[in-house]
Amino acid sequence: MTAPTNFGLLHSVTMDPVADHDDGTARFLIRHPAEVGRILREVMVARALVSAYPADGRGRLLTTLVAVDTQHLDLDCGADAEMNARLTSGRPVNLDTSHEGVRVQFSVPAMVQVGPAGQCVLRAPLPRELLRLQRRAYYRLATSLVNPVRCRIDTGQGVVDATVVDLSVGGVGILAYPPMAPLEVGRVYPHAQLSLPGLEAFELSLAVRCLFEITLRNGRRSHRAGCQFIALPPGMEAELQRIITRMERDLRRRYV
Repeated sequence: MTAPTNFGLLHSVTMDPVADHDDGTARFLIRHPAEVGRILREVMVARALVSAYPADGRGRLLTTLVAVDTQHLDLDCGADAEMNARLTSGRPVNLDTSHEGVRVQFSVPAMVQVGPAGQCVLRAPLPRELLRLQRRAYYRLATSLVNPVRCRIDTGQGVVDATVVDLSVGGVGILAYPPMAPLEVGRVYPHAQLSLPGLEAFELSLAVRCLFEITLRNGRRSHRAGCQFIALPPGMEAELQRIITRMERDLRRRYV
């Protein structure tokens, strides 16, 4: 019997609301080991957020890559021991990140915890393949958590004060700590505010397209949501594109 040549790249996962794979994605798979390593090292240098979650979909850890070599990759451990245990149970783990504005997905057969508590890493074999596929109509920029972009959403039951983790002229990905007024998938929120560098905060409408709970490295539970801009004010799309281009240039300058 011939051993499988991949790790069942995400096709078994049904819990991710933004996963949408079909047979036509094979051409977007990257399998050359040197190219896989290069992309993951660039993700590490850019300190792009990585979402790690068991194949059964029970919880997520939001973390970063801290080491990549020809055989292994290391992720920062989370402070939540239960979430670390789920990820190191000997079962496959799925990972989701971004590279140059394009979503990158891959899976590993298992992870192990290496090092003492407080200094540990989650280690996995270097994946044999990556799925690097731009499905969105708009380029999405992973924003800096050092100088965060803010988004406030009036839910009618309270205000969600969220950190923007990615941004495009079509929408935002946001991270908000609980307790929070509940967001609802499919609902449009007409009184949201977005605060961008060099631009006065402005009001706009957001539609929530996906929502799920994650665990941060410090052990805190949070919620991640993908939101679409609805009917942007005249001229705002062009202004957003200029700001995104400038933010990308500033981020690249930091890591060159």
